[in-house]
Amino acid sequence: MPNAIESAFKLKRPCSNCPFLKVGAIDLRPGRLEGIIHGLVSDDTTTFHCHKTVHGKQGGHWIDHDNGETTYVPSNNESMCAGAMAYLEKVGRPNIQMRLGQITGHYHPDQIAGCLDDVIEPIN
Repeated sequence: MPNAIESAFKLKRPCSNCPFLKVGAIDLRPGRLEGIIHGLVSDDTTTFHCHKTVHGKQGGHWIDHDNGETTYVPSNNESMCAGAMAYLEKVGRPNIQMRLGQITGHYHPDQIAGCLDDVIEPIN
């Protein structure tokens, strides 16, 4: 069974409807993608998980609290979104998770280099 760091880097290409794709991206509410990008580039401890690894049998679960808030409890099978990784590589801002992956040998920028042209251009 893979550990959390191995699972984090198992994706090598964005999903067919990844929000970071130039063509075929899922429709998000206005400003959502910009918000995700802002979070990723302004705080390198932030990650963005692929929705296909968060939801479903392999993903974690949500806990509803009495105060009305919800908390996601990860399964450690989640993977970082390959589109988000490609975007961060394009802007020269790999996050801590990506850098840790490089140090431990679980990630190398070459693994997503083939999809850089498919991912949106940097937002200023």
